[in-house]
Amino acid sequence: MPIKITDTLQSDSKAATADNTIAFQGELGAYSHMACKACYPDMMVLPCPSFEDALAAVSNEKARLAMIPIENSTAGRVADIHTLLPGSGLFIIGEHFESIRHCLLATTEADETSLKTVTSHVQALGQCRKNLRAMGLAREPFADTAGSAR
Repeated sequence: MPIKITDTLQSDSKAATADNTIAFQGELGAYSHMACKACYPDMMVLPCPSFEDALAAVSNEKARLAMIPIENSTAGRVADIHTLLPGSGLFIIGEHFESIRHCLLATTEADETSLKTVTSHVQALGQCRKNLRAMGLAREPFADTAGSAR
């Protein structure tokens, strides 16, 4: 399902309240944002800089739900979650499987010979590690996929 990059708390016609808000880690356009829109298309989204901030948004009643990745089929567990969730006082109430399709983005001036480093979320780098190694590209972790693409 395509997402609207224009989704913001201010541009939606509904008033942003905790009852109709779902928090996620990352920027608009991140895979967690896409999962929020797939599962809860009528809810407002609240982008958060970290998983801890997304969980805190629910605990602090700034959001009713948080969409948090637990694991993926290629790179395994999302380590931070298994540390943060037990102490958050929150519970898993459902699950969603989001298809992930990574694309290598570069400026128009770049070509395969000029690429040296790929910046993305650590989980995405893990999912693409075989291709990145085959291309001889260094990996540089970033907070999320959408932010690194920006």
